[in-house]
Amino acid sequence: MTIEGNEFTDREFRRGVWRQTATTVALITAVNEDGQANVMACEWAMMVSHSPMHFVVSVGPHHVTFPMIEQSGEFGLSFCSDQQANLSHISGSFSMRDTDKWSLAAFPTYPGKFIRPPLIEGSLLNVECKVISTQPLGDHTVFTAEALWVKYDADTSPLIYHAGKYFHLGEQVPKE
Repeated sequence: MTIEGNEFTDREFRRGVWRQTATTVALITAVNEDGQANVMACEWAMMVSHSPMHFVVSVGPHHVTFPMIEQSGEFGLSFCSDQQANLSHISGSFSMRDTDKWSLAAFPTYPGKFIRPPLIEGSLLNVECKVISTQPLGDHTVFTAEALWVKYDADTSPLIYHAGKYFHLGEQVPKE
C-alpha cells in the first residue's frame, strides 16, 4: 500500500513516514553544572563529515539533556552494538526528571579523555564531541559537533531501529 501527501500536522501520517526509516541507535551522555550525568537514547545521530570528522545529533529542548549540551558545549555519543538494546530501551523510556536511569541497568561506562560526560563501554562507536554549531529545526535542535576522540570496535554489529523495534544488521544485499 502506497501512501502519499503533505499532511504533516497529522500525527499518524508523521508516524507512518517515520516508520519507513531505519537508523543506528545512539546514546548521548551529558553532564550538568553540578556534575550529574544523564544518558538518553538518540535515534537521530550520524556522522556528516570525514575530514574534519563531524557528527550531528537532534535533541528536543524538552529533554533534560538539551540544556546540559547547550551549557557545557560537549557530549558523549555512543552508537549501540546489537547487544545493547536494553540500554537503549531504558535510556529512551525514562527521564532523568523522575528516574535514575543509571540504576535501572548496568551501564558500563568509562571516562572521556577530553570531555566530562562518560561514554558507554561495549558500543560499536564512541565519540567525544565538542559542539561547533546549533540549528533549531521545528521541535528539535541539531547540534553539530567536532569529534575530539573516537573509539570503535570493528568486531561488533550495530543496533538498528525501525518502526519502533530493534533489529540486528541483516545479510548484505547485492548491488545488482
